[in-house]
Amino acid sequence: MVEQLTEEDFDAKVLQASGKVVVEFFATWCPHCQRMNPIVADVAHRLEGEAAVYQVDVDRCPSLAAEYAPHGVPTFVLFDNGTLVQRMVGEQQEQSLLNLAA
Repeated sequence: MVEQLTEEDFDAKVLQASGKVVVEFFATWCPHCQRMNPIVADVAHRLEGEAAVYQVDVDRCPSLAAEYAPHGVPTFVLFDNGTLVQRMVGEQQEQSLLNLAA
């Protein structure tokens, strides 16, 4: 299972992190997000040691959602040393997520 972040720990685990961090902004009610769950879990496992992978529930973290996922869910955001590098909106193939963090 991929660790879910809150507004309280987002800065420490993402913005102050060294290296690459992939964050999926999702909603529990979103069927696209539900389909992505096993893929995101597999990507997190495959990237272990190379990049951190987290999830943010947009309903529980509305200010983060407004800032980083304004166009809908799921949204995948790559941070490198705390800087937003790339954003992808919508369902993604596993290889696309692996390439995002490469």
